[in-house]
Amino acid sequence: MRVVIIGSGPAGLTAALTLRDKSFTGRIDIFSAEEVPPYSPAALGEYLINDQENLLYWQGQDVCEQYDFNCFLGEKVVKVEPDEQYILTEAGRRREFDKLLIASGSSLHIPPVVKGADKEGITNFKNIYGAQKIKEMANASGSTSAVIVGGGFLGVEIALCLAKIGIEPSVLNRRGWIMPRLLDKETAAYIVEDLEKQGVNVMLNTEGNRFIGDEEVEGLITSDGRELTADFYIAATGVKPNIDFIIDSGIENDGWGIPVNRYLQTNYDNIYACGDVAQTEDLLTREMTIHGLHTVAVSHGQTAALNILGAEQKYERQFSMNSLKELSYKLMVVGELEGEEIKYKKEGVLRKIYLKDNKINGFVLLGDISNAGLYFSLLRKREDISEYKEQLLSPLFNLGMKITKYKR
Repeated sequence: MRVVIIGSGPAGLTAALTLRDKSFTGRIDIFSAEEVPPYSPAALGEYLINDQENLLYWQGQDVCEQYDFNCFLGEKVVKVEPDEQYILTEAGRRREFDKLLIASGSSLHIPPVVKGADKEGITNFKNIYGAQKIKEMANASGSTSAVIVGGGFLGVEIALCLAKIGIEPSVLNRRGWIMPRLLDKETAAYIVEDLEKQGVNVMLNTEGNRFIGDEEVEGLITSDGRELTADFYIAATGVKPNIDFIIDSGIENDGWGIPVNRYLQTNYDNIYACGDVAQTEDLLTREMTIHGLHTVAVSHGQTAALNILGAEQKYERQFSMNSLKELSYKLMVVGELEGEEIKYKKEGVLRKIYLKDNKINGFVLLGDISNAGLYFSLLRKREDISEYKEQLLSPLFNLGMKITKYKR
């Protein structure tokens, strides 16, 4: 059996490793548009702060040789022919497959409303090249400031990392609070306070309208007419799945993702998709969603590999889950923050649980993440908590009280 994997990120590499772990000795071809060995984008922050390449190249830089993968690094796939069962690269290489896994990840997406985003000197934090460029610029003599367009999770993460290495970043966010897709206003206010203590300038209700300069960026004009200048400029305006090469291939897609079934199959039984390109059914909303998380990508890769080998393994439905490592206190945001809210609050601590039909629909833990594992289990199992919902956030509530079946 000939297996072709498009993408060498956590999803694609995990699939390849799982195939070998299950004693598959056939041909495994891995194609990557990037010229570097397989790495984990989730470790870019640690790489920027601590230069920890061992975390970045999480399976070693010689993983292709070690596991006998045919790794075609720097060869971007530009075409897939699902009926004739071959892929074509930008370099003109044609490779036939019996099973194909699309795990091509995602890239920075800058909306058209931000003008001049094609100028030299604007970087991103979505791939290793952007991280290396930021690292070089941050280490350059006299580089002390940065402007980050985008106050979502990615923009805040970049700002925290830059602050750790002595750069003073300004974050622009068009909404009245940061990370609006993840946080409510109250929780976001806590985060802004901590960001400012760490040297991050947060500019709310402010959009980046236009990068100025000739070929090289020289400044940014904001929505209120101000001109911001800095030593370097970073776009953190969102991501888009890398699926341009299959848009008109016959593989079902909506331009922003590839819907898959519980076995991670596309509308072609022998073609799978996982990671940042795969739309799977969300456990809570039941909508087809892309969960752009490292843990999800790894789980996808394992499941896809087993099914390539004929296991008929169903993928366990997921839900949104995020945390920020570089804050002064711990933060965990899980699920959907909708429904009846119960709250516990004291200095430095904010804990919220959201309920729908007496089931946990989501939760925010800031400063104190005790019982996170329990809440996570209750959410996933869709457990009715009506008997003890008033005690859920109590400091005395623990695994030995009402639900001993969730013992650690």
